[in-house]
Amino acid sequence: MIKSGFIGVGLVLAVMGTCAQAEDQWTVLKCGSVLDVENKKTLQNQQVLIKNDTITKIGTDVQAPGGAKVVDLSKSVCLPGLMDMHAHLVTDLTSATLDQASPTQSYGYNALMAMRNAQTLLSVGFTTIRVPGDMGYYYPDIEVRNAINRGEYQGPRMLVAPHAISALGGHGDYNSYAPDLPHKVLGPLIADGPEEIRKAVREEIKYGADWIKVMASGGVMSQHDDPEVAAYSPEEFKAFADEAHRYKKKITAHAHGDAAIRAAVEAGFDSIEHATMMEEATAKLMAKQGTYYIPTLYVLDWILDRGATGGISANNYEKAQLVGTMHSDSVKMAYKHNIKILIGSDPIFPMKEAIKEFQALAKRIPDNWYVLQAGTINSAEMLGLKDKIGSIVVGKKADIVATPASPIDDISNIEKVSFVMKSGDVVRNDS
Repeated sequence: MIKSGFIGVGLVLAVMGTCAQAEDQWTVLKCGSVLDVENKKTLQNQQVLIKNDTITKIGTDVQAPGGAKVVDLSKSVCLPGLMDMHAHLVTDLTSATLDQASPTQSYGYNALMAMRNAQTLLSVGFTTIRVPGDMGYYYPDIEVRNAINRGEYQGPRMLVAPHAISALGGHGDYNSYAPDLPHKVLGPLIADGPEEIRKAVREEIKYGADWIKVMASGGVMSQHDDPEVAAYSPEEFKAFADEAHRYKKKITAHAHGDAAIRAAVEAGFDSIEHATMMEEATAKLMAKQGTYYIPTLYVLDWILDRGATGGISANNYEKAQLVGTMHSDSVKMAYKHNIKILIGSDPIFPMKEAIKEFQALAKRIPDNWYVLQAGTINSAEMLGLKDKIGSIVVGKKADIVATPASPIDDISNIEKVSFVMKSGDVVRNDS
């Protein structure tokens, strides 16, 4: 036993010595320009020196160590890695309703789809994503996140709310199944009343949640629920926020109607998704409390386009029309009151289209610097990662993408990403 232990220590020391002798990886990006999202400036002819995964120098003439890898982006615009704060990885409603699709997808199928979709998001420029609750019964997004973190697969940095906790009959339940089936079909995580709610929050955290997600109102693509009705009582909303924050986790709410938005904000939720029918008094409260807002605009445009041609059910199309009439007004109101708006695509559509969220926001807020901040530095701030990612700054992780032309001149240029780097590793280079 003593001999085995001695050999074990020797092996550990040998491994440590090998690690210590490993050479640093140096990379120089020669950028035609760099977008400084924090100061809203375009810096011309910049070189970015990267040591392993971290930016070490930026300037017009950077001296790099011998043997450094040089990437010529002199005809491109470099900007921080993009962030999607509402990325569903296992929800595809291009040919089915939520009730038809989700209960028929196995855990294995969901894990494979989640990894493929995460890699698609990375390839179009999203180096960091937040998953705000998917509809699988188990935890595929957690496993995908962990596998990427271990370096086993390439993918974006992920922060995950595993499920969207829902009231019985709410947006996270399956409501079109007959009540007299041999076995009831319920959503992945149904919780009613403060005690069930606290237990549900603890269950999410037990299995690896970074965030908690709550279905605070009915939704658009679910069946037979009402987007205008708050799904929980004030006491229940408070139980959600208190329990999440007690465990040092952040919490967000899917909410369409003003009653649900306001109840979640009053309870202390950290962010609100959609907020399509927000009233001005609630917007002022969000601004006062520093609540972040993820409007998810492109998905509603997509739903309305499909509904007009009969591509979705009449029930879903009717609800989309209801919330769509006020959605743009809510976004403009949030901008007016200085609420921090973030990019979130809500992809129930083909994943490569998630990048269109930038243009959807720019249609409502014609300030391209603001829109770019929404998908970079402001998202990093909400995640508590502003000191590590979100801008091209010395000391931060080398999450950098490049486009042939500047998104500041035309926001649609962001859909033409030709170079992607995450933590110093080149994922894609079409330059």
